[in-house]
Amino acid sequence: MDVKQLLGAIGAMLVKIVLSAAAIIIVFKLAVAAYDFGFNLFADIPMDEGEGRTVSVVISENQDTMDIAKMLEEKGLIRDAKMFFVQEKLSDYKDQTVSGTYELNTAMSIEEMLAVLYDNGEMTEAVE
Repeated sequence: MDVKQLLGAIGAMLVKIVLSAAAIIIVFKLAVAAYDFGFNLFADIPMDEGEGRTVSVVISENQDTMDIAKMLEEKGLIRDAKMFFVQEKLSDYKDQTVSGTYELNTAMSIEEMLAVLYDNGEMTEAVE
């Protein structure tokens, strides 16, 4: 075996090692992201502990779930609009939007917010 073949074999081995390491890193990052998503989906941790702060939210008839989720995220009531969207789709409140003005609190979980927004639980005034 001459030097050229030896260098070629070493180069090929290095490429395989780098590709294997990259694949392992990608799989690890995907696994961590999937775990975080699942944990956040089922743990349903509120933004604030204790009393939190109350925020008034107006839902109109033409808003879909993602619009509502983005608004709640902008107002600091939830961490992730996509998480709210998924939880709403998996809940008993799926696509039951009730327009109105609501008082939500940062100490509420997404499930509690869904109960208020979709079950007409604590509506302060209806939008006509």
